[in-house]
Amino acid sequence: MTKKDETPKKVEVVLLADHTHEGKPRKKGDKIQVTERQRAFLAERKKIAGADKPVSQAK
Repeated sequence: MTKKDETPKKVEVVLLADHTHEGKPRKKGDKIQVTERQRAFLAERKKIAGADKPVSQAK
């Protein structure tokens, strides 16, 4: 039996405010790759553009 790839799917988001991602400071307007869980976290805090859209529609 083969093990499925368990790497979380990544989505690109645009920051609306400064944020530290992967230990690096990022600026408003930067695009970063995050997991869907991280996207939800950032959306709750209104740190990303398109936070009001489902993951499948956000770009």
